[in-house]
Amino acid sequence: MTCLNSCAIFSTAACCFLASEGHLKHLILIGDGMADLPSQDPPRPTPLELAFTPSMDEVALSGVSGLFCPIPDDFPPGSDVGNLSLFGYDPHDTYTGRAPLEAASQGIALASHEIAFRCNLVTLQHGLMRDFTADHITTEEARELISALNTHLTAYPVLFSPGVSYRHLTILAAPADLLNAPASLQCTPPHDITGTPYAQHLPTGPAAQLLCDLTTASQPLLTAHPANTARVAAGKLPANSIWLWGHGRYPTIKTYPELFGIRGAVISAVDLVKGIGVCAGLEPLTVPGATGYLDTNYHGKITAALEALRTLDFVYVHVEAPDEASHEGRLDLKVRAIEDFDAHIVAPALRHVRDYRNTRLFVAPDHATPLSTRTHAGGPVPFAACGAGITPNAATAFTERAAHDTGILISQGHTLMPYFLRTEDIAFPS
Repeated sequence: MTCLNSCAIFSTAACCFLASEGHLKHLILIGDGMADLPSQDPPRPTPLELAFTPSMDEVALSGVSGLFCPIPDDFPPGSDVGNLSLFGYDPHDTYTGRAPLEAASQGIALASHEIAFRCNLVTLQHGLMRDFTADHITTEEARELISALNTHLTAYPVLFSPGVSYRHLTILAAPADLLNAPASLQCTPPHDITGTPYAQHLPTGPAAQLLCDLTTASQPLLTAHPANTARVAAGKLPANSIWLWGHGRYPTIKTYPELFGIRGAVISAVDLVKGIGVCAGLEPLTVPGATGYLDTNYHGKITAALEALRTLDFVYVHVEAPDEASHEGRLDLKVRAIEDFDAHIVAPALRHVRDYRNTRLFVAPDHATPLSTRTHAGGPVPFAACGAGITPNAATAFTERAAHDTGILISQGHTLMPYFLRTEDIAFPS
């Protein structure tokens, strides 16, 4: 396999699109966590291989495909690092934590003494992390609970900020020991410990006791809240605790207008991806009914993307559903999420590329989320791109094995997007 990590990835011959085809446009489609780990013993097909994905296969067949590594080896795998790489940012230079990126999406400017935490509403039962999504609590129910936390937990130097479904933020006026060494605080993502005892995964390091006390204080308040009693009565799991993780200070990131001279937008149901877009100087577009789950408004997302592409140069569309199905360990739901992504997002995007010859289309996951582990994984994942000035290579389908068989591996994943945004022809060396 050819391992590429420099400008040798693509040819350098210019093709002058801007003169012949009009201003170059870029449409980025991300199926969160849709890659998996191919099994050799015994051999089993991955969800991408099981799913019916004629549109993603056509992107690979008509364009270039290969593997790339969105997660550097020295970083924990996650959508924060994976999407930073996909946007073209080296996580070594830009990553400070997940929560500050989500804060950017909510328009929260962190003060110098503040640290942001991702705050999940979770279900804890019998000493276990029963459900890190609190049974996919609705945004409306969650907002009631977040409001109650702000009302009653005033003894702590925190502000809770509501997000979408189970995903929220806590802004902490941090003590000096945490401000001086934020990386020394260890917090475990709750999706990494589903179904396992949680006590051994509580925070450790600077300010850990404060975070544990805050978590404990949230539990009786949330358990007794009418929103949770109604959920239990309806046979749903209660959101009976908060879980704090993904902390960090505000990052310093150069914008897309500064780096590439282009204007763009980002579309996602989750604050993390919108926050990266905000930091990148992109416009976050709100789509009604975008839930971050299998019931998301696919039609609304791609319609908004194609409309934005009329006036902008770059649109990044992120779909969370495959990752959520992976965390649940549900093969059937992951295959469904991949097929829905293909049929309702990639297919109309591909039709647009056929109609507008100055457009490039890029499809990829941000990392693998194997069903066998139900959490994020590092390593190479497939990508495919087609459209204006892209010379096809030997891809046969959009799967992990087909991408491997092209012989292309981009080891520094953050280098992929800057090359995709070039105005020259794109062609992999044979």
